[in-house]
Amino acid sequence: MYSCVNQPRGCRGRVNTLGGRCDSCRQLNLRKPSVFSSPTLFRKPSIDFSSLGSIFPEFESR
Repeated sequence: MYSCVNQPRGCRGRVNTLGGRCDSCRQLNLRKPSVFSSPTLFRKPSIDFSSLGSIFPEFESR
């Protein structure tokens, strides 16, 4: 059993072939995510600037 190819879009369906679409995605005609779509893995990380003092003590004096 493999995850549906639309797992990055939130689908939790299961398929028997690697890279396959589940029945729900086939019925809704959902395609696999495009390589040109903005990936959620590469979002700009949020930084807590208040915690930088413990990591970089030189910033505390400024």
